[in-house]
Amino acid sequence: MENNKIFTRQSISEFLHKILYFLLVVSWALIFISFFFIKDNLRPIGLEMGNWAIRFLWLSSLPGILKRFRVTGILQDIQIILMKSRRRIGDLMFTFALMHYFWNRLFSFIGLNYFPTPDEVPLFESLGFMGLFILIPLFLTSNNFSVRFLKVWWTRLHSLVYLSMWLIAFHVALQGLIVESFITFAIAILQIISWFFYKKSLARDSS
Repeated sequence: MENNKIFTRQSISEFLHKILYFLLVVSWALIFISFFFIKDNLRPIGLEMGNWAIRFLWLSSLPGILKRFRVTGILQDIQIILMKSRRRIGDLMFTFALMHYFWNRLFSFIGLNYFPTPDEVPLFESLGFMGLFILIPLFLTSNNFSVRFLKVWWTRLHSLVYLSMWLIAFHVALQGLIVESFITFAIAILQIISWFFYKKSLARDSS
């Protein structure tokens, strides 16, 4: 029974990994192709890509939270499946966020041949851009070579995703997106609580 469960979990993990990889390749192809099309027509899609970026941010956070809470049963199965594809989920989250910025803002600036000064940029846009900017080194080091090369610094670098999450939470909250901001803030708080729970569990185990 346990062997069948492990086999099923592996099958789902492999299928999910392939789907995510396919979506990642297609997404980057669309980004490059979009530079040759009329930029303004992509703005509605760019807005929707922002919604998907937030959803994938939630999804990429779940396995770490579930693992630190030491869940069991079906939640543990979900945690293991998502953990094996966590990097791909994070890569797609960054890619969708990049689409959101390119198609919703950058292409409009290029079309108008005008780039606003920092004083002209609304606060919610500045926070969103900072959240995206922090994700750039995380995306570039989302590979096995970087893990081996950076060692302990890889984990420290990728902990910046927590800062990015708070910036993105305020980014959506300042736009009045109640549901999205509530879920993002809730997950950001759960990240903190799960770390305290994990540290407390380690201290209890070692005593």
